[in-house]
Amino acid sequence: MGAVFQRLLFHLACVLALAWPAFVNGQPFYFPDTTTYTRAADSAAYIFSGHRISTEWTDRYRHSLDPGGKIGNQASHVSPNVNDLGTESVMAGRSPYFGALLWLSYVFTRFWLFVLAQAAVAYALIRVTLRLFDLAQPLIVAASVAALALLTSLPFFVSLLMPDLLAAFGILAFLLLAIERKRLGRGERWSLYALMLVSALAHITHILIISALAVTLFAWALFRGWRRSQFAPLIGGSSVIALVGVLSVMFTATVVERTFGRAPLLVPLLTARFLADGTGLDYVRRHCPAAGFAACAYRDREEVIVGEFLWSLEPGKGAYMIADTATRRALSTEDSRFALAVLMAYPVEQGGRLLRNGWRQMLRFDIDLLDYKCRGKPDCWSSLPPVERSALLASPGGRDLWPQDAIAAVHYTIVGLSLVLLLAWVIADARMGREGAGDIFLWLVLLSVALAGNALLGGGVSDPQPRYQARVMWLLLLLATIAGLVWYRRGRAGPAAG
Repeated sequence: MGAVFQRLLFHLACVLALAWPAFVNGQPFYFPDTTTYTRAADSAAYIFSGHRISTEWTDRYRHSLDPGGKIGNQASHVSPNVNDLGTESVMAGRSPYFGALLWLSYVFTRFWLFVLAQAAVAYALIRVTLRLFDLAQPLIVAASVAALALLTSLPFFVSLLMPDLLAAFGILAFLLLAIERKRLGRGERWSLYALMLVSALAHITHILIISALAVTLFAWALFRGWRRSQFAPLIGGSSVIALVGVLSVMFTATVVERTFGRAPLLVPLLTARFLADGTGLDYVRRHCPAAGFAACAYRDREEVIVGEFLWSLEPGKGAYMIADTATRRALSTEDSRFALAVLMAYPVEQGGRLLRNGWRQMLRFDIDLLDYKCRGKPDCWSSLPPVERSALLASPGGRDLWPQDAIAAVHYTIVGLSLVLLLAWVIADARMGREGAGDIFLWLVLLSVALAGNALLGGGVSDPQPRYQARVMWLLLLLATIAGLVWYRRGRAGPAAG
């Protein structure tokens, strides 16, 4: 009985260690999109329950759903909100399934259940990883958890109320399934597939990353001459998961359109990105107004900055958030057509800028999410319910007390050391066919594809932001730890181990 209790305490300590930033902060960390996810789920519960279910989040939009709450002249209305039920405008690209998980965790535990669940999943994945490489001794598990908790971005994303960490979870689940070779129980395998599905349902970029991993594994299997049974289940399962993820996006759009009478609006990320890259501005200057795109309205601007174009309320800098409903809808529906027109007009230039921005994203992975910078801003985070806002302003993050620069320095150093160790391992061991070398090298290839794909989707398609790459970079230390321990273990065993 005492041994069982000790094991439970060990597991609990590891889980809590992976969530330490939330405990130090006094509450989980918010990102602006957190309110969008939560309030979308809250509004769904309010609407589909016949207005019987409501929370503190309901007050901000309740009047929009009351009789007379709809805006009369919707086309010319300018709203300061991304989601505006008064004009029946709902933003696409924010998973209602993830929002439902977030909202339920708020209803029952004010988001703490979400944080602890992420920490528990991270811990379980770390244990399974170490077990597949025969490294699951308690001391190694504890040291690995401590290193990841203290030296990487993992605990900060565990503590963040966003779907970001699910990108890394989906990647790691795929990596584990790629090398498990029937060494995991049936329940464990299904759990990893379920985790990949949750990842795919949480964000469309996760679908693309999982798909890229499946294509890479297929090519690897053909190159290495694997038997079909070695890779077909994972390729097939990943394909089904990607398909379900795409269907979930389509289903959500259908439900929103039938409920509100209008299709959801996708934020015009590509329009903003291509305008900011300069090729989009060149295109509208040469082809407008004849091209007929809503983006033609911005042909006189000297430059465009993605974040300002999408979210700023300042005339001359902002565009989307200060546009009327009709213009917003036009920018949204024309987004992919405008991007395609620019790409066809400037294929080399725009392709080069996509790669450049992806590379910039690859190099940006510091943590800039901890301090809210609310000093001197009386309306800071006014979108939160009063109780949550008061807690936020009183937290270390609300008072700008987190040493973000020092944390970033640690993370960059650790990533650099991890890359050096992995490079040394490749030079010394990758082609020797020794114990664990094949699995580690496969992980290195797959992880490289995942990191590059994540960077391209974050920086190339959207806008380089540290958050996008930081959410997955902790996987490098995990892989470097495995390579180092396997290398060290064989060295201690002597030449016979080779």
